Amino acid sequence: MEELDKVLQALSVVERYEEYLFRKTWGRALIVIGIVLPLGSLVSMNAAIVAEVIGLESGLISLLVNLMTVILCWGFVAYTFFGSWRTPKRKPDDERTDAKHGPIIGVAWFVAFALTGLVPEFLRIVSLLWAAGASCLLTFAILRSVGTHGNVRILLYLGLSLFIASVPLLLILDPVLLSYLAMMAFSVCFILAGIAMNRMAASMLVQSA
Repeated sequence: MEELDKVLQALSVVERYEEYLFRKTWGRALIVIGIVLPLGSLVSMNAAIVAEVIGLESGLISLLVNLMTVILCWGFVAYTFFGSWRTPKRKPDDERTDAKHGPIIGVAWFVAFALTGLVPEFLRIVSLLWAAGASCLLTFAILRSVGTHGNVRILLYLGLSLFIASVPLLLILDPVLLSYLAMMAFSVCFILAGIAMNRMAASMLVQSA
């Protein structure tokens, strides 16, 4: 009986460590998204100014910036989560679903941001908050339905915060001011969520100590 208790305790420690790695990965990903995506968007919006400084066409500058943003942001996130698709399972039946939920989440994020291209131009920048908010809420729902990492409520709070932050932005008529405030709201929400996720990761190690 004592040996069984030790085995169960060891399994609990391993599971908590895997939860720590999962939250740590999400923390890094959220912070990177909160920095790279708004920065790339702002540089792209000021492509004409950058083009005058370095002597290239603004269209080419915008294309290069968007490409680098995708590579740095989504490439980093995809690479970071590549080894995190398989997570602790609570029952054998979860194996097939658990192996698929990572790619499903990735596709959901890609589709959500791709759909912003269909939004009218004057709402394009605000639609980034909507896409990110919907992606976070959908990710939280998928993780809950799979039965693994279902307590990552920061994604729920982040999704709701992005939608709430977008509401007062709809009252701003100046497109330049709207762009800067939208990207600032996007960045602040993601960075704070990333920091909170890292704190949750640290708490997992404290509990397992």
